[in-house]
This record gives sequence, structure tokens and C-alpha cells, in this order.
Amino acid sequence: MEIKYFNSNFDKITQNKDTDQSITNLIEKLPSLNIVSDKNLLEETIKISNQFKEKKEKIIVFGTGGSNLGARALNNIISNNKIILEFYDNVDPINFEKNFQNINFELTGFLVISKSGTTPETLSQFSCLYQKAIEANKVEDFFSNTLIITEFKESPLFKIAKDNNCLLLEHHKDVGGRYSIFTNVGIVPAIISGLNINALFGGASEVINNIDNYRPYDLGRYLTQKENVKFTNNVLMTYSDSLYFFGKWYLQLWAESIGKNNKGITAIHSVGTTDQHSQLQLYLDGPKDKYFTFITTDHSNKGIKINNNMFEGTDIDYFKDKTMGDLMEAEQRATIETFKLNNFSFREIYIPKIDEQNLGKLLSFSIIETIASCMYLDVDPFDQPAVEQGKKLTKTYLR
Repeated sequence: MEIKYFNSNFDKITQNKDTDQSITNLIEKLPSLNIVSDKNLLEETIKISNQFKEKKEKIIVFGTGGSNLGARALNNIISNNKIILEFYDNVDPINFEKNFQNINFELTGFLVISKSGTTPETLSQFSCLYQKAIEANKVEDFFSNTLIITEFKESPLFKIAKDNNCLLLEHHKDVGGRYSIFTNVGIVPAIISGLNINALFGGASEVINNIDNYRPYDLGRYLTQKENVKFTNNVLMTYSDSLYFFGKWYLQLWAESIGKNNKGITAIHSVGTTDQHSQLQLYLDGPKDKYFTFITTDHSNKGIKINNNMFEGTDIDYFKDKTMGDLMEAEQRATIETFKLNNFSFREIYIPKIDEQNLGKLLSFSIIETIASCMYLDVDPFDQPAVEQGKKLTKTYLR
């Protein structure tokens, strides 16, 4: 993973050594990152995950926010899953009912994730499937094929797991949902899909143990300087469909962590090349209030070869001997060059290959970078107090 900054003057940055040291001290003992070194816990998680997936054709994952997005970010880089994984994080009633008309309770596993054990969306999904199991006379299969990840404390979900002898894994009590990607919340679905977790954790450890080389503090330092207060938006543009859910995961990680006390920088996820045809006009010709990160990879000579004969008699001559990957490569290069020529402040994170090791690097880098940015802005990276009012009102309206 290679990171390059453009039109971003770090020479003028005023460093706060006390804040830098506070960040380093925090990172060194952060449970959400230290977990990648816990081999015993990983072995136990692999054992239970393999037990859970045995004799199943499909695994359905219920969870929302951090209980869903991390796992999807990991699983999105795998294209040859032997077991079908489906993720449900919303309670749209029409879509949910449509997708669960016919369920094979004997060959389907249900992975239910909620740190608190009280998440209304997840509890409602689980309960609706329970109703389906009752109607199909398959309640015993339903619970025997269910794995629950929650804190080991009194909660509705923990009680259900205990009362019905479901497989049970403990959600790490010191790791919040948006930071839980390296815990069993993200790792269990990844193991089921066949990801190389040792490579994932190895990549994560590479960044954690080499902070000075990867410099994940730089973005936070830069954006919180007085002369850079104009940057109120943090745009992430990913040039690979494999990183689509990484982008969604990053949005939650950044937004829930940094948006507090009337402070914050809004994260925006764009997809290359798709959003070149929807958002790029605004980025290039609109207000200069955005800092850009382009995540690129090597697409050259990848994919199906474009049949240039189809365009005989037209002025399309640039596809000769090219693949679809060559087009993606040209478009990401053209966008970056355009930003250079127009003096935009941005950076490029280049990943030579999107695999477990490089994804591990990118994930741990993003976690550390987000925490550092919050601390430079003097906000707590780990709470999300503003959303509690809406949660309380939701329950009030249901009663």
C-alpha cells in the first residue's frame, strides 16, 4: 500500500507533540487493534465458525451498522464463496417479506449480531424469521442453526440464545460496533467465506507496528490546521467494486466518530468510474470545500478483451487490443491527473492487489487515521450520544 499526497503542504503544519503522544499511547492499547495479535481467540473463532457453517448452503447475517458493514467490507473482496452469504441491515417490510417467502430451515444458518442485544432492527428481523419457522414447523431447526454474537450480559438476545441453546459468541465488551471489524463480528462471516484471516491480520499488524512508515496521523493533522478549515468534506473515491462496502464501512467509522459538539468533517463515498458521471462535475467546478482520497489498484490487462471489430465504421479507435481493465486504469489515471492539473488538494492510496493482506493494511490504517483525526479535532472518537434521542423516540412511537 502506497500513499501519495498532492498539493497538500505539510511543511506548514504545526505539530502538537502532546496530542501525537496521546494518540500513540491510545493506539498501543486499543482492544479493536490488539485483537489481531490474539491467536488463541482466532483459533476458537475459526473452530466455532466452521462448526456453524457445516452442512449449510446459505448463511443469513442479521445486524445493522457496525454489526453488518465490517463483515460486508471483508466479504466483498471474495468472488468464489462456497456458501451463499446474505446480509440484512434494514427493516424495509416489503423487501424483507419478499426475500423470505421460502426458506430451507434445515440448510440455512442464521447469524444474529448485536453488541447490546437490544437493537430493534435486529431483534425484529430475528423474530420475523422465528414466526416463519413456527409456520413451517421448523423451530427446532431454526434455533439449532442460529449463531448469536452479543455481549455476555442480561439482554433479550442473550436470553434467547441461552433459552434455546443457540451457538453463542461473546461480542468484545470494549469494542464498539464501528471498530469491530477485526473481532468475531467481522471475522466469523469472513471465515465462512474462506478469507485468509492470518493474511488479513498480518496486513493490519504491518500498519499498527509501523506507524512512522504509514503515517496515519497525517490527514487529521492537515485537515485540522487553521488554514485548512475550508475542507468541510472528506471525499473517498474507490476505483474497484471490491471496495464498495469498504467505502460504506468507512462512512460509518468516520461519521459516527468525528461528528460531535458542532464539529466534524462530512465523509462522502464516491465510486469510480460510476460517479464520474454524477458527482465529478460538482467536485471539479463546485465549492472548494472538499479533501479527496482516491483508492486505486492495478487494472491493466484485466478482464475481458474488448472486441474492437464491433466499432468498424465509427470513430471509436481507442479500444484496439484493450481490456475492460485498461479502460478502468485509464479513467482512474485521467481523474487523478485532472485533479493535479487543477491544483486540488488530494491523496492517492494505491493498492497493488486487493487481497486480504492489503485490505488488512487499509482497514487498520483507516481506524488509526479516524481516531487521530478526532483527537486533533478534540472530540471523543468512541461515543455517539446524539443518536440516542431518536432511539428513545422510536420505542415511544411503537408503544
